[in-house]
Amino acid sequence: MPRPPSDRPVRIADAALELIATSGLHAVTHRAIDSHLGYPQGTTSYYARTRAELLTRATELLAERFDAKIDVTALDDVRTDDEAIAVIVGMMRRLQDAESDQIAHYVLLIELRKDPELAALLGAASPARRAMHRMTAQLIERCGYTDAEEHASGLLALLSGLMLARLTGNQQVPVESAVATFWGGMRRPVRP
Repeated sequence: MPRPPSDRPVRIADAALELIATSGLHAVTHRAIDSHLGYPQGTTSYYARTRAELLTRATELLAERFDAKIDVTALDDVRTDDEAIAVIVGMMRRLQDAESDQIAHYVLLIELRKDPELAALLGAASPARRAMHRMTAQLIERCGYTDAEEHASGLLALLSGLMLARLTGNQQVPVESAVATFWGGMRRPVRP
C-alpha cells in the first residue's frame, strides 16, 4: 500500500515563515528548520535542496494564506459606504490576526525585492495583491465613486501603512476611522 503524502513540506515552509518573523531572513537555514521542527538533520534538505527553494516554498505558502484571508468577502451584498468600509476593515482585521505572517511578509518584501521571481509572489503585481485591488475597486464602484482604480491603489497603500505602523509600534491603529476618512475624501460623479 502506498504511503500517504507527507505534510512535511508545508510544515517546513511554515517553520521558515516563523523564523523569518521572529529572527529575520538570515535565520532561515536548513539546519535551523530541522532543529525548530525537531526533525533529524537533513530532513529539510530532502524537501528543499537549496535555500532559494526553501524561500520559494515559504513565499508560496504565505501567498496562499494571504489569498485565503481576502477571498472570504461577499461583495454582492454591499450597497452602502458603511457596508463597504466594514468589508475593508474586516479584511484588515483578518490580516492583522496573522501577525507573524504579516511580519514575514514585510521582511520578504524588503529582502526579496531584487529577486523578480519571488518578489512577484508578494509584491504589487502578485495574484493576491491584484485580487485585493480588484475587490477594493469593485467596492468603490458599487458605492458610486469615480476613479475606482486610483482610489483602490491609494486605499491599499493606506492599509499597508497602517499595518506596518501596527507591526513596528506594537500599537492599536485606528483602522476604521482611517478607512472612513479616506472613503469620505473620494469623489462621486457630478450629476447633471
